Amino acid sequence: MTDYELGYTPENLRKIINDNCLSQKEVYELIGKSRAVFSKYLLPSGDKNHVSMHHREWLKILNYVSGS
Repeated sequence: MTDYELGYTPENLRKIINDNCLSQKEVYELIGKSRAVFSKYLLPSGDKNHVSMHHREWLKILNYVSGS
């Protein structure tokens, strides 16, 4: 993983989805969230509707894309 910020950010989440040719549906089903909640994870941090992803969900995605 290159050109990532440290940890979960909406930008990192979008980059992981794009770099690994994943669909948003694939990722929100992997972490057990609804489409509505997941879409809030993708909003810019400054957006009033943004919701931060829990660390355990972020780790689950990272493990999935790394093949762990």
